[in-house]
Amino acid sequence: MAEIPQSVLDDIRRRVDIATLISEHVALKRSGRGFVGLCPFHAEKTPSFHVDPERGMFHCFGCNAGGTAFTFLMRTTGVTFREAVKTLAARAGVVVPETREREGLDRLARANELASELFAAVLQESRLGEPARAYLEGRGISMETAASFRLGFAPAEAWIPKLVARGVTEADLKAVGLASDSRSGRGVYGLFRDRLIFPIQDLGGRVVAFGGREIRPDGRGPKYLNSPESPLYRKGHHLYGMGQAREAVREKGRLLLVEGYLDVIALAQAGIGNVAGVLGTALTVDQLKLARRFSDEVIVCFDGDEAGRRAALRAFPLYVDEVDLWPRAVFLPAGDDPDSLVRREGAAGFEALLDRQVTLLDFWLDDLVAGGGADRSVRAAAKLAELLARTRDPLVRDKLVRGAAGRLGLSEQALLEAARRARPAPGRAPLAQGADARPVPSPSSRPDPRHFSADSELVELLLLDDRLAERVVAEGVLAEIADPETRRLAELVIERRRTSDYFDPSEFLGELPRAMADRVLRRITTAKPEDMHREAEEWLARRAGRRAKAGRRELIARLRQAEQRGDQAAIAATLEELRALQGGEPGGEG
Repeated sequence: MAEIPQSVLDDIRRRVDIATLISEHVALKRSGRGFVGLCPFHAEKTPSFHVDPERGMFHCFGCNAGGTAFTFLMRTTGVTFREAVKTLAARAGVVVPETREREGLDRLARANELASELFAAVLQESRLGEPARAYLEGRGISMETAASFRLGFAPAEAWIPKLVARGVTEADLKAVGLASDSRSGRGVYGLFRDRLIFPIQDLGGRVVAFGGREIRPDGRGPKYLNSPESPLYRKGHHLYGMGQAREAVREKGRLLLVEGYLDVIALAQAGIGNVAGVLGTALTVDQLKLARRFSDEVIVCFDGDEAGRRAALRAFPLYVDEVDLWPRAVFLPAGDDPDSLVRREGAAGFEALLDRQVTLLDFWLDDLVAGGGADRSVRAAAKLAELLARTRDPLVRDKLVRGAAGRLGLSEQALLEAARRARPAPGRAPLAQGADARPVPSPSSRPDPRHFSADSELVELLLLDDRLAERVVAEGVLAEIADPETRRLAELVIERRRTSDYFDPSEFLGELPRAMADRVLRRITTAKPEDMHREAEEWLARRAGRRAKAGRRELIARLRQAEQRGDQAAIAATLEELRALQGGEPGGEG
């Protein structure tokens, strides 16, 4: 995706009053030159959330959340950076230039939008939609609910020409997965025919894909047909209904994840609006990361049969290791899905089921120690140690240790000792290059994150200097960072710089140790870009000096060993290396 010019972003930030923007979500009170209020990102009773209108920034001293107007809009509404820019640009009266690539994506989005409008009109108004209306009535879905989720119906024929008549090209219909070339080679045919249509929307409300359900009793095709991946849609990156759910999630403080379209719709109609669907696939890391943007309390619905239990057991390590999310699980009665259960028991019955939720950690440990006995406990500890050994984030590892040690009747130190001896299971990819060879640090040996070291300074400079990341990667600097947590932060910053179309260092404040976050915040608000460039160059120069000194010490040690052996050839070769390292003339060693 092409980057938005920095001059445009700066213009938007200058024109948007961040205090006015935030006051639409948070009750602010004047405090000196800024404002304070209760943080919207964590529960607190004493205001620690500060807004600085002059610098166009906010920061919470309770949870370290911070950023700009773009950051605030992204965190509170779940939109992407580009969507936040467009929203604030419209608010500020700034024109965001469009690239040719963006124009192409907008054209494809228009094709989806027109198709969605056509399908909805057929469902709501046309006699062709009678089978779909009867089907929804049989499922207890009102037409008002259908309209709120933009449901539609794709008839067997004739809808492709109507879209073409509205200016949609056949090439665009194929690009978004609505059509395919006919076997005769003349024209295209629609992939959705005689199907109830579920538009899949991104967080900005844009239709990016479709799901279609077969409703004919004699239908020969698959029960569900879903759009293929396209320039607008990547499978496993969206949650169905998340846009509609986010206000209810914010009100209730938790997000419920279910499997199917109709599960989401039936629960929302029953008044349980804090629900989103995983689009019929196994829950992915990207979907979990999306869910975490809205709530740290996520409840996943699993089938109550053996397959559902296995799915939950497989999912747990993924959740905690990849996302640092600790979801809870509810298991449905055999033969039920959320749709059937809420229709039979009502919202109260379904909420009662949610009250019986269990943490996936407890469920995972229950399975490990099932049957009791000392041997079972030892095997459970070994299994947990294996998970600890391949968990990258030391903070996540600590959570696992604290949560599991008492349950298994073992000390935290015993689990960490077992983890040091464990290795990833066969077939598991290494956590990072060389990671499986590094020991798991014990609590007593882990460096104090408040300590200001050369490595922690590198993380700060990576956040503040946009030129440094490329040199750090090219020169292999990351491999020299000894502390795993510091190295993880550096890798995270570099990856975010590589993959994001907008990089805001203040977004990282919540992920940094408190002392480091305070230093970064001060530098964000006071330092000039040229100062950061100079400090980055000085850091690299100091590193080069340290490496040169280390190399010189190693060569001198080799020289002394060669002298003791009387090895004249080795002496001459080592002296030559020393002279080259020092950049001096022959005889400069003295």
